[in-house]
Amino acid sequence: MSKTNTQNETGPKRFDLVKPYDFRGARIDHFIAREPKVRDLRQFLKLAETDSIAAIEATLANLCSVDNPVISEMSIKDFGVMKAWYEGFLSDLIPDSEM
Repeated sequence: MSKTNTQNETGPKRFDLVKPYDFRGARIDHFIAREPKVRDLRQFLKLAETDSIAAIEATLANLCSVDNPVISEMSIKDFGVMKAWYEGFLSDLIPDSEM
């Protein structure tokens, strides 16, 4: 049986930030991320070879249609929530026996 963490997670996902912040004069209080695609996975894996945090940062920025520095400024708590959401898609690729 494979994991189905994302079976109810189709389409865009809204993340309301626990710690909103200002970035270059704009108030950031939420992000809307599109569902990841294979091309996002390919880019993530390429970047993760050298820096896993930069890889997830770039991936989330791409999924939310923002520049990397916008993601860099969010709190670790909010980053963790978004990272866990993305990793839910990745865990669907790994059979239960490997977890």
